[in-house]
Amino acid sequence: MTATGRTVAAGATANLAVGTLFAWSLVAEQAAADVGATGAVTSAVFATAIATFAVTLLAVGRLDPQPPSRFLLVAAAVVAGAGLGLAAVSQDPVTLWFGVGLLFGAANGLAYGVAAGMAARAPAARRGAVTGVVVAAYAAGPILLGAAGPRLVAVEGWRACLGGLAVLVTVLLLVAAGLAPGDQDRHQWDEKDGAAAEPVGRGTVLLLWLVFAGGVAPALLVFAHALQLAAARGLGPGASGIAVSVLAAGNLLGRVGGGWLSDSVGRVPGLALALAATGISVGVLATDVPPGVVLTAFTTVGVSYGTVSVLIVAVTTDRVGVRAFPRAYGWVFTAWGCAGLVAPVAGDALLGAGGQARALISVAALPLLPAALALLALARLSSPNVNGERPRPATEHRVELPSTPPEK
Repeated sequence: MTATGRTVAAGATANLAVGTLFAWSLVAEQAAADVGATGAVTSAVFATAIATFAVTLLAVGRLDPQPPSRFLLVAAAVVAGAGLGLAAVSQDPVTLWFGVGLLFGAANGLAYGVAAGMAARAPAARRGAVTGVVVAAYAAGPILLGAAGPRLVAVEGWRACLGGLAVLVTVLLLVAAGLAPGDQDRHQWDEKDGAAAEPVGRGTVLLLWLVFAGGVAPALLVFAHALQLAAARGLGPGASGIAVSVLAAGNLLGRVGGGWLSDSVGRVPGLALALAATGISVGVLATDVPPGVVLTAFTTVGVSYGTVSVLIVAVTTDRVGVRAFPRAYGWVFTAWGCAGLVAPVAGDALLGAGGQARALISVAALPLLPAALALLALARLSSPNVNGERPRPATEHRVELPSTPPEK
């Protein structure tokens, strides 16, 4: 298998494993009732996992030299298995929170960071497609579990299902570690792409952060309140369930298709198209339209969210270079963590406005404005060359990032 093939296989396997975090809602209610927790605790477990995810990815990115990918994936396997196993036998809310919120959240940061970093080393001409497949696997896990999970939980109970998931996730992460290219392949790719460590402008990282935060915030609000939004648009229970499904399917499609398309049309045009589509779709959800149009809007929101999620990885690599990617992307990814914590809360406030909810939901599109302005500034700041490297503008303030010592 080629180095690119191993990267795709390893990254996709790792993300498929840890993406199961987003299926937490399948067992959350039963688990909370069994350990004597309230609904607020189950929400806190997931929110903690998201925050831990982002913090872990940032911390790993700041390590210099970067630990080997295989080592980090094995560490993720141990931490994930311990966290889910501990949660499966928990008898109190604190243990449940620690196992899923802290340990499994940390495993997500380790595995996702490694997977994104490996995809970033793909040749620039194929970087979008490779990143799309790797990142899409993270969204595939919840979809697969969502199809069979409810029946299994009803029959076997949440503890057995969580224990089985602990074994499955551990095995998948160990398989990913075995598939991951070794350090020799990593350094060969760095040299091939001309990805020598170079200074990265703070302005560049800030612009990428704004694009990511503003680009995903409206979609995360829709994800968090999909059933409520669908019902408010006049969809019945069956159609509301379909709305949730097409939202998730659109996310998966956007990750694969958006990455592939960006290799042809470019990262910035692809991001611009995704931002525009999100704004139009949120506007549609704030108006009275037929059910078919509502479902189309849900699908488009999912596709746009998936597109932004994958292209932010590729465009970060294009702008900062392969060697600087782990640290820069660690900072950029905190945008997703912030949006993931703020957007659902904002949705509660907007949708709790009674008769004004339809007009207020359009406010959810406001974060797209700073995202669009940041994307425009990013496009004007500099353009990546064919190798994905970024030329150095003379006027940009720069901050040195530690580089990996050269091999002797």
